[in-house]
Amino acid sequence: MSQIKSNTVEEVTYMPFNYPSLGLTQRYTIIEGIRGVSGSEDEVYVSGALVSNDLPQQLQTEVKDVWQGLLYKGKLEDAHKIENWHILNYKLEEGDDAIVYNTSCYGPNNGENGNIEVVGAYIKSSSPKTNLGFYYTGPIDGSGTWTTVTPNNGNNSNVFMHSVMGGLAVGNYQSNDADENTVNANAFVYDTQTKEYIAFSIDDLNAPTLYGIWHNGGNSYTMAGGNSTRKIGDKVSQAFLVDYDKETKVFSNIQFFSYHNETTPTVDTHFEGITLNDTNDGYNMPCDWLKGVTEGASFVTVKRNEDGTFGQAQWKDIAYPGDSVKITSANTVYQNNILGIYVSAELSNKEVVTASYCATILE
Repeated sequence: MSQIKSNTVEEVTYMPFNYPSLGLTQRYTIIEGIRGVSGSEDEVYVSGALVSNDLPQQLQTEVKDVWQGLLYKGKLEDAHKIENWHILNYKLEEGDDAIVYNTSCYGPNNGENGNIEVVGAYIKSSSPKTNLGFYYTGPIDGSGTWTTVTPNNGNNSNVFMHSVMGGLAVGNYQSNDADENTVNANAFVYDTQTKEYIAFSIDDLNAPTLYGIWHNGGNSYTMAGGNSTRKIGDKVSQAFLVDYDKETKVFSNIQFFSYHNETTPTVDTHFEGITLNDTNDGYNMPCDWLKGVTEGASFVTVKRNEDGTFGQAQWKDIAYPGDSVKITSANTVYQNNILGIYVSAELSNKEVVTASYCATILE
């Protein structure tokens, strides 16, 4: 698979990372999550979704696309090998005759005894207007146990499970009883063993999101996300890191991050995931940002200070090369590799193309 060197000051190489084409129309890949394979130096699990218009006949007048869950296992440079890709679609309980037409795998992780864990969201025909969260554990072929995740005593809609590690998963949902003037986002932690839900509430945050989780060992975790305000338009939303203790269930040490360390924030920022950095003294994060109508992506590194607080961020912007590329997103990170999607628009025929990529930040 060829790599394309960027024209930016930072040294970054790019390569496509997509489910191999089978000649079907309107089919593209959305990459959402990544985790290193336990015991391997260079293999990874990559999760996402395969989007097409291959709808069941009974749904063709109701929905536009069908999303099938994807899980990849292999080296990053071997995405062209079809044998490395696996389709994972949510399996309903026996007796439920609904049709699952949207499974999105957001975060993979190493399970026990060679199995995997995956979290994400699905939609079924009996509740077509809301996403349902899920947690999967079992073999890579999807034949294991699928569990629907329902925080807030079921008073929720659009539940998205984003990341899982060390027996905990993080996600977001909307409250069914929120008023129309509220930015309706609620974050939570899910214990995959006890099935307990822990609401993310700290320092009066307004509508926070949790997208990434890293297990530091023992009861220590670090989580990544973003915070906007409950009252629409009050201020710029910011990316953040926060620590969590599994035993005490206490969040602490939260720190917000502005785009390129602006003193007065003018750009909306959001961390989409988290991984340990190469010197084991901090973290790497993929960041999506928005300034006005301009969307972009960055690779962000944050080291720990000696007192345990988070240091100042180092930023490197990334953008998939090409004159027709309009948007690049940063969805997940592994070591110094960012994976996400890009959207291009061919001006000659106004065709919009969505595809996934891997960007490697060179030392």
